[in-house]
Amino acid sequence: MKLGVRLALLIALIVTGALLAQGFLGFLTFRQTANAALRNDLSTYLAALAHDRNEGDTPTYLPNENGIRARLIRREKVIQEYGGPFPQTATQHGDDDKHSDEWLTQQLAVPDLGAGTLLQASIPLRSYHQGLAAYLATVTLSVVVMSLLGVAAALLVSRSMVRPISDLSRAAERVAQSGQLDERVDAPQGQAEIARLARSFNTMLQRLSAFRQRETEFVRHASHEFRTPLAALRAQVDANAQGWISDAELIATVDQQVERLTALTGALLLLSRENSAEHEIFDLAEIGGALAQQHGAAYCGPAHLPFSGSQALLSQVLINLLINVNKYAPGVAATVGLSAANQQIVLSVSDAGPGVPPEALPRLMEAFYRVPGTRESGSGLGLAIVQRVAEVHGGTVQLASTSPHGLTVNLHLPNLQASLKGNAEPPR
Repeated sequence: MKLGVRLALLIALIVTGALLAQGFLGFLTFRQTANAALRNDLSTYLAALAHDRNEGDTPTYLPNENGIRARLIRREKVIQEYGGPFPQTATQHGDDDKHSDEWLTQQLAVPDLGAGTLLQASIPLRSYHQGLAAYLATVTLSVVVMSLLGVAAALLVSRSMVRPISDLSRAAERVAQSGQLDERVDAPQGQAEIARLARSFNTMLQRLSAFRQRETEFVRHASHEFRTPLAALRAQVDANAQGWISDAELIATVDQQVERLTALTGALLLLSRENSAEHEIFDLAEIGGALAQQHGAAYCGPAHLPFSGSQALLSQVLINLLINVNKYAPGVAATVGLSAANQQIVLSVSDAGPGVPPEALPRLMEAFYRVPGTRESGSGLGLAIVQRVAEVHGGTVQLASTSPHGLTVNLHLPNLQASLKGNAEPPR
């Protein structure tokens, strides 16, 4: 059974139950009120009849339009009847109020007319039962009509409520069948919970799409880059088998190619990671100064600068940039710079090397791109990794040629520590 139908039936059951409860309580109230009215009529009639008898007047309350019958008895002997034959109901001596299915009877002691004298009055219950039956019929008809209307209204309401969930279900089915992750659903207006579910569904598809894209790029890059070192290893193994190279030469080549494959694998895994990183508080100035000293570069910046981010990733970025300087511009001056302003940190590595041609500058951060004419070995992933680490931290990378020659790589990173000082909670 569909969710909309189940919801409609539930609403209809609730409406029907409420109507039945209201009808039952109303019926009890109506029956009690009608019964009290009958007893009041009988009491009034008996009081008036007894008054007329005591005064010696002829009773003026007879005949009665309600069909009341009355009689005067003494020691269960009928002395006089008023309004017609008295009904044959239970008339045990001493009962003040009794009724059968057809008549309601009351009696009043009249001691002035002698000991054991009673004045009895009885009113027919035909109209009373007809009123109860009519009330029950009205309640039943109302419950049936209102239940049907409730079912119709519940179907309309549930259909509008369930429609967004149905859209989500159909979208999920299309994604499962086609594998296309570009599917999106519209968030309905005025339904906060379902709108949040729709946004979460779209975010999930977006992240899955990004993951698939990174997976595809990883496979493409791996298949492209692993081919060369693996082919070199195969050639060296074949050459050693033919006796063309010695075992020592083979081991040296294998060691070189394994080191290259290890570095390439780490770079590809870093490029394929999601846009998130484990944040920790560490001293970025201390890391920058220590790495600059290890690679023979100068450090220009504060002595201490707390930073919230991944120490391992940023350290690897600095190491890669400083290694690139030593590889492509050996012996030239290099500087690691660090500054903080306006809730932003700028980490830079600049050198006074030969620089790059202006036409190659926009493509330096493309994966596997290498400047034409470069002789040094490399994978062309160094600056692509720098850009990826910056994205993981919510920052950007800018490349600039220095004057008169050289290259500067600037990482612009959000200073979360500065944001925390002015906010009670960390930024989400």
